[in-house]
Amino acid sequence: MGSPSPESEPIKVAIATGNGVGVTEHFGYATDFQIWDVSTSTPRLLETRRNIPGCGADRSAAQQRDPLDVSVDLVADCRAVVVAKIGECGVNRLAELNILAFETDDTVDSVVRELAESSLLRERCPA
Repeated sequence: MGSPSPESEPIKVAIATGNGVGVTEHFGYATDFQIWDVSTSTPRLLETRRNIPGCGADRSAAQQRDPLDVSVDLVADCRAVVVAKIGECGVNRLAELNILAFETDDTVDSVVRELAESSLLRERCPA
């Protein structure tokens, strides 16, 4: 058996949700990201990742990293991030990693179904 085909690789999407039902969180304030595989017509939840929000974080001299970097690193293996809101700085940091950012107030279910049915993320180069 050879190496897995590109189609078998998960297409990961991070969704900022505070309640597991709706896209409710701003990227900079999100405490949790659900990571979904949308590579097939039946999306599946892979995991929930706990985040240390970048906005409002302690920016003391003792802190070694920019708090936003922590959030960006948490979703760096995803092809897209879906949030209620995201600032220009967050969009730019994600774009540097070839990660799309989407703003919506839809439900998690409708977002993952729409992304699974779309060819948008499959057409992009792997993250």
